[in-house]
Amino acid sequence: MLNNIWKILFLVFLFSCANDTISDTDDNSSVNQNNLDIITWNIEHYPKHSNTNLYLEDIINSIEGLDIIALQEIESSNQLSMLANNLGPEWVDFRHENSDWGELSYLINSETVSYQEPYSILNEYQYYFAYRPPYVLEFDYNDQQFILINVHYKCCGDGTLDEQDSGDEEFRRLQATYYLDNYISDNFPNSNVIIVGDFNDSLDDDEQNNVFNLFFNSSAYFFTDLTMALENNYWQYWSFPSWPSHLDHIVISNELFDEYENVNSNCNTMVLDGFFDNGWIDYNNYISDHRPVRLSLDTSQ
Repeated sequence: MLNNIWKILFLVFLFSCANDTISDTDDNSSVNQNNLDIITWNIEHYPKHSNTNLYLEDIINSIEGLDIIALQEIESSNQLSMLANNLGPEWVDFRHENSDWGELSYLINSETVSYQEPYSILNEYQYYFAYRPPYVLEFDYNDQQFILINVHYKCCGDGTLDEQDSGDEEFRRLQATYYLDNYISDNFPNSNVIIVGDFNDSLDDDEQNNVFNLFFNSSAYFFTDLTMALENNYWQYWSFPSWPSHLDHIVISNELFDEYENVNSNCNTMVLDGFFDNGWIDYNNYISDHRPVRLSLDTSQ
């Protein structure tokens, strides 16, 4: 069996047609009427500042062609609803539960997407998901049906996977991946599945300690943000630069491989530092310690 680094390099080569880059709010070159545009964004302790929503409104309104924002760490239903209302009547919001806990949530552009109300899955295994069960959105776009799964894996750990310790953070992330794959195989075996979120782990760990081996060893999945994860220039490419690391990922099922191989499809880390006078310092102060990652998928295939 190939080790992880060779598998990763092979996957990068296989999908080299897709344009994986960084971007800022002025880069809308990927905007295409056939493209489904999804962002995953951990907005730390939302809202972490009284002006967070004001900045988010400006940022989101500057991103053309946006269809869905999958959110993590949303601590206020009222503030999220206010944000959706201020973005315009086409935007709707959903939050897993109305609590002061950092919940999984969605902002959906109802003009471009038709949808069913989101629901949680794998509640019986929520310990492995840090008591944040995956949040599923079933929707239609461009006459195609999609399954979007929003996750926020357990944080922290020492980088070493201990499968004998049920409390080990890496082991909990490994089990989350296992249960998620089983659920998809049983319930969405032939569906267009997209998994997004803060996975709280790197893709390029060695095989012995990689919690994503199940995804890498399967022909059913691909990490569209893989090239960002392998970049040495972490400040421009990684979603969590202050560690530094790349923790926010987007996974597609093999039903979407053809669409992603299209030259109009791409995945990028959105570097929003330049939106603020003091760059990353202000972004981190007003918005989050995570950057969003965006998938733009050409659905004309």
